[in-house]
Amino acid sequence: MLSIFVEASCNRYVHDECRFCHVYPPLKPSLESREDWHMMPDTARLMAEKIRSIAPLKELAKKEINLTGGEASQNPHIVEIYKIFRTLSGNVRLHTNLDINSEKSKRWERLVEISRLRGRIDITLYPTVWESKQKPLLKEIIRLQSGLIVNLIYESLEDLLRQLKILIDFFEDQGQKNFFSVLALLNRFRDQLKITMETNPECREDDFLDGMGDLENYVSCPDGFVFAINAIPSFYVSPEGIRDMTSLPFPKDIYKIECTAVRGVIEIMTILQTGEMTPCCDVGNLKCKPKFGNLLSDSPEVILQKFDESQKLMASGA
Repeated sequence: MLSIFVEASCNRYVHDECRFCHVYPPLKPSLESREDWHMMPDTARLMAEKIRSIAPLKELAKKEINLTGGEASQNPHIVEIYKIFRTLSGNVRLHTNLDINSEKSKRWERLVEISRLRGRIDITLYPTVWESKQKPLLKEIIRLQSGLIVNLIYESLEDLLRQLKILIDFFEDQGQKNFFSVLALLNRFRDQLKITMETNPECREDDFLDGMGDLENYVSCPDGFVFAINAIPSFYVSPEGIRDMTSLPFPKDIYKIECTAVRGVIEIMTILQTGEMTPCCDVGNLKCKPKFGNLLSDSPEVILQKFDESQKLMASGA
């Protein structure tokens, strides 16, 4: 997968348009002014052209392209950018917090247009705005598209349980018949989590994972709708954008990162708006030593040379 940052604004303070919002902290060092907050279509075209000429990136793009950032829907050019990257892959998705005031919002109109163009919109659930903003819009999203990934970022196991209940209630309201498989997955997740909380309320991360057993995180419905859920522990992040290495729900454990890059296998390549590339999805917090060059300023030959050098570095355990 290629994960491409297309927007620096995080949408923390202004819900509909990017005017006075602050920048997603890990991206601050690479962006000099507000003019750099939005990726421009010309930049996307240059990236797409380079990706086509670099075999490892081209193969990752074919599998999936994820348009992300602070809040990707803040970018006023996101529909055109989507169309550009769609020429590289039949599987282009956009991640959003769906914290949008109404269906009249320009941000919402952009998401609808991308969905109608066969892009997939994925969300992170935020309980504080669920009833007022996310819930009514998510009803429209599942009507427009045939798949959905929901991220649950949880501060405690109690928090995770509450978020699971929100999703269960939501899909029950949409019809047991249509989303039977989704509800079966969510109910199994909830039941196994309850057992862990009752038997080991102060559990460590290993105990939590053992309690989940062989639970799958995705399911296909008979009508073709594909649903997936990612439970992601929350971390304290400093004003400089550096996160703690222990998560809030499991403060006794250094967070386990299953990074395939350390085995010399690149499954994710993250590309920042500046063109910098890293085989990490945790941009700005984990400082990966391998460098893969700059997609905008380096030639394909230079990038391939850096790929070779960095893969040797990763294979050595760096």
